[in-house]
Amino acid sequence: MTWTEAQARALITDPGTLKRGQELAATTKWSNLGQTETAAWGECKGSGSKPYQTGIDLTEPAFKCSCPSRVFPCKHGAGLLLLLARQPQLLNGATPPPWLQEWLDKRQQTQSKKPATPAEDVAATSDDTAATATAATDAELARKKRESQRLSRMQQGAAELETWLVDLMRAGLAATESQPPSFWESQAARLVDNQLPGLATVLRDLAGVRHLGPTWPERLLGQVGELYLLARTARNLEHLPAETRQEILQQLGVTSKKEEVLATQPAVADQWLVLSQTTTEEERLLVRRSWLQGQETDRFALIVEFSFGGQAFSTPLLPAGRYAGRVTFYPGLLPLRAVPGELTFLGTSTLAPVGYTTPAQLLEAYATGLARQPWLRELPALLAGGVPLQTTTGAWVLQFSANEDLIETSAVAVASSTVVAGPYASAAPEAAREVLLPLTCDELYGWQLRAVSGGYPLTVFGEWTGAALRPLAYWPSPVATIHSA
Repeated sequence: MTWTEAQARALITDPGTLKRGQELAATTKWSNLGQTETAAWGECKGSGSKPYQTGIDLTEPAFKCSCPSRVFPCKHGAGLLLLLARQPQLLNGATPPPWLQEWLDKRQQTQSKKPATPAEDVAATSDDTAATATAATDAELARKKRESQRLSRMQQGAAELETWLVDLMRAGLAATESQPPSFWESQAARLVDNQLPGLATVLRDLAGVRHLGPTWPERLLGQVGELYLLARTARNLEHLPAETRQEILQQLGVTSKKEEVLATQPAVADQWLVLSQTTTEEERLLVRRSWLQGQETDRFALIVEFSFGGQAFSTPLLPAGRYAGRVTFYPGLLPLRAVPGELTFLGTSTLAPVGYTTPAQLLEAYATGLARQPWLRELPALLAGGVPLQTTTGAWVLQFSANEDLIETSAVAVASSTVVAGPYASAAPEAAREVLLPLTCDELYGWQLRAVSGGYPLTVFGEWTGAALRPLAYWPSPVATIHSA
């Protein structure tokens, strides 16, 4: 398979390791380089007399190095992977060295083994059985007590928030413009103290809505209403159906444990394509969001993983990677977030994904989802046929040809002429009417979309917020690729 530098960087989660790996991604640092379809290897010159033996199992991928580092990949593994992505022709050895083959064989044996249950583990004395049952009962009682105490505290916090929101509306939205940041932060901190981090996050977001254009009162009012509805619902958790209760708990910031999800929810088997992958950092904590699409089920799955202190993410997902296996969705009214199971790496894809929707179908799907889950903040969307344009106001949009499926809403504009601005204005196709789908992106990303498209339609994947599409990945049309070549 062919590796890109973006895919290599996605596996190197520690910024320090990435920096040192880039320094080692030079031919002068390596000897005895080689690769096969499933592995890559080399010996990196170090400070000692012997070089470090570095290998990569490309099927997962996984790393091995004779250096003392406990970080995987280490700087040598990062350097080898970057070298493989940049100059694969330099890894011209075809036969894995013995030390690498031994490691690969052990990995293969470990994966092929199935745990057996010996007879002595099955048989147990009646005393042991009774003791185990008693311990399990005590643990269950303790768990229920903790849950009850937490629920009581959460409902108290929700009641306080409800009162605070009523006071906010009584004073009027205009009064919020004169409030300092502490007005919002102090209430958010109280929600965190009452174990409601989800509500605290939404409340902090409200503070920024006041400065987002002339329509901020309408947007703030809508979000205050959603927050009030969520606070009211939180006070009645025990009376809700199980599915709705799970959804509300997730909105409040209470996430089920992965082990519980895997044990209680059905798994979905498919071939999964990684459509997009974004990583953000906050106080040394890396948060990675990977959107997957099932090639048979056409179902979207969001994998959210965390890494602290530069440790590798638990699931080695690559952008544009294809994986065969199962994922299990968290329970809820509109399940999107999922836990990955055993996934087998099948290589990467450079082709545009299939299964896209039109703007009209997107709006209909969002309306249906919003009716089912009123706190829906983003819906995954795969759209084809849109040309990225910049309007005369500086905003970026995707232009689609109007057709019989057109649905007019406040979010999708129907124009009578092309509104692109800038040097590419003449490249836009003329049309009597077109659908303009708003984008949420900065100036640089907008021009990047425009440059890649060459004025031709793109396939774009992103998150629809109800007001605009946040683009996360894109694929040029074959026509644009031919013209750029």
